[in-house]
Amino acid sequence: MKNPWKNIETPTHEFNVRLVADAHPIKLYWGKDAHGGYLFIARITRNAAPDKKILPELAGIRVAVSKAADCAWLVLLLNETSNWELFKALCVDLIRASETAKSDSEAVSIIVRRLVRWHEFLKRERAYLLSPEAVKGLIGELLFLESKIASCFGWDLSISFWKGPTNAPQDFAVHDTAVEVKCQSGISKPYIQISSLEQMDAQLPRFYLVVYTLATAEPDNEEGFTLNILVERIRSALNAAGDSTRELFETLLFQAGYIQMDAYDETRFRCVATRSFKVSDGFPRLTSATVPDGIPKVSYQISLEACMPFEAELAFAQGEPQQ
Repeated sequence: MKNPWKNIETPTHEFNVRLVADAHPIKLYWGKDAHGGYLFIARITRNAAPDKKILPELAGIRVAVSKAADCAWLVLLLNETSNWELFKALCVDLIRASETAKSDSEAVSIIVRRLVRWHEFLKRERAYLLSPEAVKGLIGELLFLESKIASCFGWDLSISFWKGPTNAPQDFAVHDTAVEVKCQSGISKPYIQISSLEQMDAQLPRFYLVVYTLATAEPDNEEGFTLNILVERIRSALNAAGDSTRELFETLLFQAGYIQMDAYDETRFRCVATRSFKVSDGFPRLTSATVPDGIPKVSYQISLEACMPFEAELAFAQGEPQQ
């Protein structure tokens, strides 16, 4: 990951800055203070300056507002420069989120909302990088969102159908149809992991299991993609969607534990197979109704071979909105 602060000279007093982008609706800067500290600065009008009381406290990052005679500054200071990769991810998120703002006030409102979400993210007691299993799981949900749902319902509705990051029992609820998405490696045994009794026990009239099989891809493989590439592809598609849809997508990514990090570009994948199964009577699964009382939690595997009699083309109920 390129360090945007690396080539900024440390000043003898105050700070040195470099403009992030000419085309952005507000002036944003990478900066360094006299102690070599890494800064991210937004230059805004005085009237757009946020109340200090509403600014969240971020773990390892100080947030401040300073007013001058003709403008105001919203300043983020990283406490430990060794954590610059995470800080850059935060800054890039703020840049992207505010790039469609129509005014300084709107941009600041967006930035503050994003900082609140970062506050929640940074206080989690877990690693900032998703595990390889979680990466594949998120890829599966995003592939389904992009290739199966958006093509039928458009992006505004499709993002609202995505429930996986909210800890719902199934990953998608599409009107009267629940869908659980699984992702397996092409070199792994043909099993899928089930993490709870509720996961295979949908409360909607119709229920499908969709399984993606991934293989690693060489860097020059045109079909290959990384998690970051897939996310950016969907972000680009969402440019034509509503502001609330784009913000909901970013919120769901946060809830899934994703922030854009270069580590996610180290492994490229390609989708080699997609199978869908209609979950109905006789399907190999455990539910709260099929296990003895006193067993509230289970984790188990299902053989894909045992699912084959239930293989069926994914179909949504007739009469639902089409794009």
